[in-house]
Amino acid sequence: MAVDTSKIEIIRADESHLPEVVALAGARSLDPSDLAAAGRDGFLVSDYTLDDYRSRLTHAEHFWVAVRDNEVLGFLLAYTDEQLEPEEWLNHRIKTSLGSFLVIKQVCVSRNAARRGVASRLYHHVLEQWPASPVIAAVVSEPYNHASARFHRKLGFEELTRLTPPDGRPRTVWVWRKPRESMLQVQYSVAVDLYKHEDTTNWHKLNNFFYITAAMAAAVAVTLGKDGAASKEVARSLALIIAAIGFGCSLAFSQMLRFGRRYLLARKSAVMELEEHMAWHGGQRIVGRDTGSAGNSWLRSSPTGLIMIVLPLLVAVCWVAMGVVIAAM
Repeated sequence: MAVDTSKIEIIRADESHLPEVVALAGARSLDPSDLAAAGRDGFLVSDYTLDDYRSRLTHAEHFWVAVRDNEVLGFLLAYTDEQLEPEEWLNHRIKTSLGSFLVIKQVCVSRNAARRGVASRLYHHVLEQWPASPVIAAVVSEPYNHASARFHRKLGFEELTRLTPPDGRPRTVWVWRKPRESMLQVQYSVAVDLYKHEDTTNWHKLNNFFYITAAMAAAVAVTLGKDGAASKEVARSLALIIAAIGFGCSLAFSQMLRFGRRYLLARKSAVMELEEHMAWHGGQRIVGRDTGSAGNSWLRSSPTGLIMIVLPLLVAVCWVAMGVVIAAM
């Protein structure tokens, strides 16, 4: 049964929380018998014991629990590169290239409180008070942890690298850096300009397509309108050639518009991701406003783009029909 997460407190973990922390971690351990569910819901692989967590109480800079009515709904364990254990091969490897950082070692939420913002609150509790050095999180990629990847990407983490430690489990290393507001503003302006450019380019493609189609249709009409028996066969041949060219142009423009729409959606996605970052600094979502609401999927991917792709295909069908008619004349 889902629990009410509206009255959650984020507090520092202490000895009294450890039994519930161990139980939560155990419940979220990787289950090899159901890898699909594990990838969908998220999992842990560290297999920390009670003693491991007890040791981190004093050494980890961040060990927080999300509590409601004295029940631990989730926890987050993070520490700096100064607290790395000798056996942490991957984190030592990252340190050689990245320098100082904070590693989020574990984040875990009760299944009853999953997807209710608990993990996000734990993360933001750490990120909002952390200085400029990067924050990393290593996520197992075989089996692929879809839940964790989506979660980190949503919070503004970027994929840094992929490494395979001695334990044989490949990891994807995600990194978060404190955003600079001035840089975000510049990047947002560039992203919006690119988005508008792609949109304008697609409309120009469609306009040019109609101009070319109209010109070729007029050429067919003029060619077939010639008088004289001697020129009739020549006129029909020329009209068939024009129809074939028209058919090819229609297919070509359809493909150009298809990929143009892909570019447009990619630019739009980039703008929306930047808006997510800027929202945490007091900005408002503009392009991405209400895109996640029920019935508003069209705001994320407008059907207008599909219509732009279909129109040249319909014209291509018309050219084929015209070619059949001309050949039968």
